[in-house]
Amino acid sequence: MTALPSEAVEIEGVVLLDKAVQKPALSQSSRYSYEKWFMLGILSVLSAVNQTICYSYAPIATIVEERWVHLLPAETLITIFFVSYLPCSFIGSWIMDQKSLAYGVLLGGLLQAVGASLRYLACFLTPVGELYVTLIGQLIASLAMPFMVNSPPLFSANWFPPSKRAASTSVALNANALGTALVYMTAPFLVHSGDDIPDWNLYVALLSIGSCVVAMLFFRSKPTTSVNEFSTSKLDYKYDWRQWWTAFSHTGFWHTIMAFSLAECIVNALSALLDEFLSVTTFSKTQIGFIGAAFIVSSLVGGQLVSQKVDKMRNHKTVSLVCLLLTAVSIGLFQLVPKVKVQATLMSLLVLGAVLGPIQPIVLELGVECSYPTSEATVAALQQLCGNLLSAIAVPGLSALQHMHTEDHAIMRDFFTSPEGVMVILTIATFVVFCLFKGKYKRSAHETKIVLPCINDDQVFDGTHPSSAATFC
Repeated sequence: MTALPSEAVEIEGVVLLDKAVQKPALSQSSRYSYEKWFMLGILSVLSAVNQTICYSYAPIATIVEERWVHLLPAETLITIFFVSYLPCSFIGSWIMDQKSLAYGVLLGGLLQAVGASLRYLACFLTPVGELYVTLIGQLIASLAMPFMVNSPPLFSANWFPPSKRAASTSVALNANALGTALVYMTAPFLVHSGDDIPDWNLYVALLSIGSCVVAMLFFRSKPTTSVNEFSTSKLDYKYDWRQWWTAFSHTGFWHTIMAFSLAECIVNALSALLDEFLSVTTFSKTQIGFIGAAFIVSSLVGGQLVSQKVDKMRNHKTVSLVCLLLTAVSIGLFQLVPKVKVQATLMSLLVLGAVLGPIQPIVLELGVECSYPTSEATVAALQQLCGNLLSAIAVPGLSALQHMHTEDHAIMRDFFTSPEGVMVILTIATFVVFCLFKGKYKRSAHETKIVLPCINDDQVFDGTHPSSAATFC
């Protein structure tokens, strides 16, 4: 028996039937449209604040270390975030799956506010006391990281239809990096000596408290009306811890892990080593801060623009491959461009950010699709966990390699022994592996309630047989 679809969504050459959703009244639909973007804005601000706390001392590390009488490197505060995320990612995913999205996000906002407040109060103690209380405050704030970086795909599933999820995930995911850009654009101008540290910490604390209060008043897990029926999340179910390892049994999930981890590693490496990459130039700390912020902003813009196109075309794999290939080329150009040429260096970083930014949100959504019914929060946690592990290994190694690398001449012999050359090789290897991706759009197929004759559960939606999806039972 053949059914005529009333509305269709094309996913890489395969037409799927959207499940029937009763259209709400015009006023109700308009209210819901504004509401979901408001919720996305709240989550994005909280995520940006989390990264702001993490990197708050990065551009002013020398000043902070002098205030602490060189008892501890300022980079330790960043390391706390990465280390605490490893065990807390499991707990954060469990809380959001077992309780609710809002429960986890609000808990994260509260932890950020408490941690940032302790950092401010620490400024009125002795240098030793300030150091220890600052570390405690940083640790408390770092506990919020899993709720911010793991929640975007779950939020998108609850609030947005499939046609807008990649864009929504991109906004919330890239907002985390926007916090780093905010620090690089403000801290060098507000902090000129150790006496300015208390005021800087006060600004960060007020931002954390303000965003937490707004979230407490307005943020919700999902629409209260029946307007949105796209989410497949269930309120009452027993949490399945097996999904943390069974996710890797789904076809294609390993490929998304590799692509996400590579992009995370490159972003972290460039953010951490940019000062060393530009050490041969006469750039000031303020100028390097602007360049670093421009790189991050370009990745945000590129990620958002490309994600919107992916939402319409549903060509996640193709776009990911193109971005990986262009990333390898852009890193190579950044290495070969003489660093004394300011405009060429800046342009190469802007291009790199624009093609690197889309990779993470796109492959995150792709990972959620191909590993269904693994929860969205668990998929995000696994990808972020692997990305942080790779960064923890690669960034120190690339830093050591940068110190040994001679930058007098960019010849090919030096290229493949440089940090940029290593990143190019890793990117090309990831590109080759990702070409073999054959995952299925399982979540979309489940949500559209389609029965595809002649296509078993193991067959891939690759678009090679478009006519086979035209008949519905």
